[in-house]
Amino acid sequence: MRWIRDRYGSVALVTGASSGIGAAFCKKFAASGLNVVAVARRSERLTALKEELEALYPITVTPIALDMQDPHAVDQLSAHVTQQAIEIDIVVNNAGFGVLGLVESVSRDKNLGMVDLNCRAVVDLTAQFLPAMKARKRGAVIIVSSVVGTIAAPWFATYSATKAFDLYFGEALYGECRGSGVDVLTVLPGLTRTEFQAGAGLREYHSPYRSAEQVVETACGALGRKAIVVDGWLNKVMSHGARFLPRSVALNLSRFVMKRELGL
Repeated sequence: MRWIRDRYGSVALVTGASSGIGAAFCKKFAASGLNVVAVARRSERLTALKEELEALYPITVTPIALDMQDPHAVDQLSAHVTQQAIEIDIVVNNAGFGVLGLVESVSRDKNLGMVDLNCRAVVDLTAQFLPAMKARKRGAVIIVSSVVGTIAAPWFATYSATKAFDLYFGEALYGECRGSGVDVLTVLPGLTRTEFQAGAGLREYHSPYRSAEQVVETACGALGRKAIVVDGWLNKVMSHGARFLPRSVALNLSRFVMKRELGL
């Protein structure tokens, strides 16, 4: 996929890069000949990723250990890449987390942390690097939302709301950027085999998990062609089908599924 470099430039910044979908994006970009700025909390994971990718490809990985929940993280990140004279051509807003449970049973820090990481950081990071992309008349912004963002999910209320925010923010941004040379894509994965499940408190199924690599392939195939892409046929049925149901029916179905998830 050398066309990614030819079309957008030579450097991709990926948040949540230490594992899962974020790491898969880093590997895809590296294989496409792009240098990577890999951002995550776990510095040891980032170091391992750097060593792996630089051994395989003639590219450079710049690891930056930051917690994107921190309201100062984007300023620190911007200062770092400016100091290193790194020009960001692609931004992948992937970092995020969810917690399963009643709103009042989830800690205040976790509830607000989801809003900070899944929403505020996405807006802040995008707004930071978008002007330079527009000035160069080329670039891309990828926002990782979720199929859960297409339907209200009881016992997953904060997370589903933040992913709905990402969905609408990304779609609106696509509309704003049309004709500017900057492509915007919002990706909606469903159940994906990553560390997210354990962190969210979700039980593991034998199927219908998708791999992080499949999500990234779906995203790269849609970049520059669509505003929104849903990964996997079953997820497409779920997300698109919900639009044709009365909201009360969709909510009841979502409630039924989530109750089974919790064993209630």
